[in-house]
Amino acid sequence: NTLETIQMAVEEGEKSGVVEMVTLLGRMLRYSLSNDARLVPIDAEVRHVRDFLTIQKYRFEERVNFHIDVKVPMNRLLTPKFILQPIVENSLKYGLERSKGVRIHIAAALEFGAGSGKQDVVFRIRDDGPGIEAGKLEALSEALRAGEHVKGESGLGLRNVHARIFMMFGDEYGLQIDSIEGKGTEVIIRSPVMETHDNKEDRMLPQGTEEKEA
Repeated sequence: NTLETIQMAVEEGEKSGVVEMVTLLGRMLRYSLSNDARLVPIDAEVRHVRDFLTIQKYRFEERVNFHIDVKVPMNRLLTPKFILQPIVENSLKYGLERSKGVRIHIAAALEFGAGSGKQDVVFRIRDDGPGIEAGKLEALSEALRAGEHVKGESGLGLRNVHARIFMMFGDEYGLQIDSIEGKGTEVIIRSPVMETHDNKEDRMLPQGTEEKEA
């Protein structure tokens, strides 16, 4: 799809757009192929999803709008790799199928876990798409909690992200889905605070440590 978009831009003489799309696509491929680490700096994961959404903006123009608001030290904290794009793809898929366009807001912040007293890294991916019917939302949430099979390509992506985080960090972490039919959906991704080091060893930050913007 991206290559077809690039082809159309070439035919229409949009040189600057072609250059940017090729640059973004190349960077996304390098991110996908050059690093097999399970954990990556948050800035790398955010840049990847920003690149993905920028290409979608070229494809769908005014039908796609997005905003990214990150309030954590992105180059110093780690996140599991490839957790944002599957969620964003769901927002695009259903938003563009059922309405004229979709707005996607991605936020990241440090939040205290409910009852744990520990700070976690929390991503919130919110869209103004069609939302999920209450019965389907309950079934989907229960399937994620139980680790059961989720029908459909989009459900599989959600389950895979949740399962990877759950297996890495335990049942305090993973996905939570909030949705109102006709209003939109918010997917919350929670993982522990981990600091990156030059020697690439991962270390949990001591509890009570406050992180400030670099």
